[in-house]
Amino acid sequence: MTRFSVAAFVFLFVVCAGSRSWAYDIPAAKYPLKVSPNGRHLTFQDGSPFLVVADAAWQLLRKLNEPDAIQYLNIRKSQAINTILIHLLPAQASHRNIHNRTPFGDDNNLTKPDQGYFDYLGKIIKGAYDRDMVVGIIVSRKSWNSIFEAQGEENCRSYGAFVSKSFAKYPNVIWVVGEEENQNSFIYKSLTDGIRVHSKGQLIAAFSSCSPMGDADSTGPSDLKFIVPDSTVSVSEYEALSAWQKSLGRNYKKPFVVANMELPKEITDQSSIIRNQAYRSVLSASAGFCHSSTIKNFFPTWKVNIKQDGAEYLAHFSRVLNRLPWELMQPDEQISLLPDSLDRAEISAFFLSNKRMAMLYIPSSRSIRLDLTQLRGDDLVAVWYSPRTGKRWAGGELKTSSDALIVPPNTQSGWDWILLIGTKNED
Repeated sequence: MTRFSVAAFVFLFVVCAGSRSWAYDIPAAKYPLKVSPNGRHLTFQDGSPFLVVADAAWQLLRKLNEPDAIQYLNIRKSQAINTILIHLLPAQASHRNIHNRTPFGDDNNLTKPDQGYFDYLGKIIKGAYDRDMVVGIIVSRKSWNSIFEAQGEENCRSYGAFVSKSFAKYPNVIWVVGEEENQNSFIYKSLTDGIRVHSKGQLIAAFSSCSPMGDADSTGPSDLKFIVPDSTVSVSEYEALSAWQKSLGRNYKKPFVVANMELPKEITDQSSIIRNQAYRSVLSASAGFCHSSTIKNFFPTWKVNIKQDGAEYLAHFSRVLNRLPWELMQPDEQISLLPDSLDRAEISAFFLSNKRMAMLYIPSSRSIRLDLTQLRGDDLVAVWYSPRTGKRWAGGELKTSSDALIVPPNTQSGWDWILLIGTKNED
């Protein structure tokens, strides 16, 4: 029996038995990461799937000394985060890193980098490698566009070649170049051309802060794309962005990772929204999720906030998905499992392509109606999982029905749910 044909049964058994820990399941041949043959997710070198569970650490180089940076890595590792994104350049050209150094000296000549400034990142990358974590190095940013444009293609290419020579020896690196929609097109090309001079097979990603209703661009030379949506300032804007995110996988045909955004103050339960966005991302065919956390700028309260800003739920997110053949699943674009139109608008669903298992993310604790004839087999088994607590419940056996009423184990207000339904036996 193959993993594909009995994936549902194997997953339901493993989830109920709790026999394997995600934290130590690291393939021997890991890095650099590569794009899967189907072009939709990332894999380790041996071809096993890599679920991106990322964290935005924008100002780490500017705000954290090495002991604090290692503490940050240790905490994020304990939360199952396996990728961190770091801005290589400061927000303003005049800003200095934690060691009081600027990237290029006072004149910001891209061809004369300060080696001492960049060496500090090498220590962070090595610390991440020792913890089996990936570092996405964001080599450009909007506030530097005028400098890149003024100095031209050759200087941009020189800068790209310098950073790739400095960090190409670290296999756990992803290069991130952006922001596409905010810069002259030659900047992206020149930087990526320079990076490829010394890069040893590392992926090159684009970085975009596209608007919620914009089309995701599937063209271009990047291997994948990090999408960090613009901040929302109202509940209606958040709802529009959430709907856009749910359908993103229909338009974007290469690996992408979506980050959560800053949320309206009216939304008081930020953590529930972060869980919603994380599961919606993967159920929309993304390669993972990026937590654009409240500590990304490392204000003095970061050591307290890092344990209560929503990332604590990502360990549950990682655990359930890495016990599931998520890389073989695809969005139920028509939401055919859900006869009710209101359910279709709110709930995200995921199928194995052989229709032996479905996964649904239900953002509110209430009963739903399902058309179980969309799944193969007469006898089905259900498992409930709480993204909030990490607790699992056996959902019992179900008979195929076009109008099955499914009720969560706990109908407490404010809870969200993962529902897994799989074929009990092979045909």
